[in-house]
Amino acid sequence: MSLTPLPHAERYARFRDSVFAGLEEGPAACLSGLEASMSEMDVQSLWFGGAFGAEFTDPEGRRVRMADFGEWNSGAGPDFTNTAVEVDGQLLRGDIELDMDARDWERHGHGANPEFGRVVLHLFVHAPKERFYTRTHEHRAVAQARLPIENLAGSALPNRGLAAARLGRCHTPLAEMGAARVASLLEAAAQHRLENKSRRIHRCAEAQGRAQTIYQELARTLGYQKNPQPFVLLAQRLPLKRMLKLPPMQREALLFGVAGFMEAVRHEETAGRSREYLSGLWSEWWKHYDEASRWLQPRHLPRWRLSATRPGNHPQRRLGALAAMLASWERVAGPLMDAGRWSRDAWRETMTALRHDHWSAHYTLTSAPAAAPLALVGETRVQEMLANVVYPLLIPERTRLWAEYLDLPALLENSRLRRAVARLFGDSTLKKDFGKKLHHQQGLLQVYEDFCLEDDSGCAGCPFPERLKEWA
Repeated sequence: MSLTPLPHAERYARFRDSVFAGLEEGPAACLSGLEASMSEMDVQSLWFGGAFGAEFTDPEGRRVRMADFGEWNSGAGPDFTNTAVEVDGQLLRGDIELDMDARDWERHGHGANPEFGRVVLHLFVHAPKERFYTRTHEHRAVAQARLPIENLAGSALPNRGLAAARLGRCHTPLAEMGAARVASLLEAAAQHRLENKSRRIHRCAEAQGRAQTIYQELARTLGYQKNPQPFVLLAQRLPLKRMLKLPPMQREALLFGVAGFMEAVRHEETAGRSREYLSGLWSEWWKHYDEASRWLQPRHLPRWRLSATRPGNHPQRRLGALAAMLASWERVAGPLMDAGRWSRDAWRETMTALRHDHWSAHYTLTSAPAAAPLALVGETRVQEMLANVVYPLLIPERTRLWAEYLDLPALLENSRLRRAVARLFGDSTLKKDFGKKLHHQQGLLQVYEDFCLEDDSGCAGCPFPERLKEWA
């Protein structure tokens, strides 16, 4: 499908690039540090979600195209199975191994392991300067491709850290610009941000299909700020097609089991309805335990961040919300499959009405019942989904929805947004004028990431303040 670009997004991108024109380092300068902080599992998840695209070039200059990304392997052997890869026009069906370094193929003994005999493509991030070949135990040459981390879109990258929470030099020129010019800058930056999200989501849809992408991206929002990647990982390892074929209790057992939460709880240690629910989960989970053995190894488990988490935001409760979404999947995903069916009010009502026998009354698998019924997906979470999934998916297909987007109220503040406001606005009246709408917040975050996070001079040498006068 051809996506319609938003008119001001390109203007903002040109302005941003002009600010960095002639400088040795531009907006991609942070990639080397990010690359070092990314684990192999992070890279695998990004690749599987289509973040690197579907076409590569091997060391011989041949075209390598993904025809089918296959399945994330839960047992021994290569990382991904049942894939289809076109190499120089020839379609190959088999498995894929993804390593951080090309030499890991031999370091990990894959070349002598018959379980890797069906590998048709070896992906890696780093490679030695000297030519390195990948061969199976039968000495069959395997096609290779390097994943270009430097080409990742900003919206696909891990958290890039924070800039100092203090007033920046851009505060004065922004205050002098006038409200109308600041509004146009923030709206253009918000359009650019939405287009980045849209490209990532539509690239994922090309790799995994639209329905799987909707499932994966809605799951991401349930991770809140601390745990988006573990939720994405679960949605990738337990794909939608598989989950929708299963009865509810089996679905939920897989979600909590593959998440690593079943190992620490026993239904015998609970009472009442919690004991009944856990007993049902365990009766299903033990059937799948062996097939998921690889994912249960410590280095393959999702890395949950649980410290300082409010009870209502505990990942177990968020998984309960995902289970409820799967139980009502047609009503949840139907309006997102076709932009022509979209109704914001109807979708909001669907999401806030989700219920679950256990999770509408409990915070965790073993907690006592709450004093009052709990909303599985509250208004704030719906707003996050609208901002980060729904409108990035639908607006390029139905641009009149941009007017709806502009009307969305601001989300709850987080540390990044507070720092962006502090650096750009300080205590000026702009802080109040541009804190009421979601697109104001999104625009502020984009400016903060594009300039504050790219500046390593402590604000003193940043070219952004002097160039603001060019935003007419």
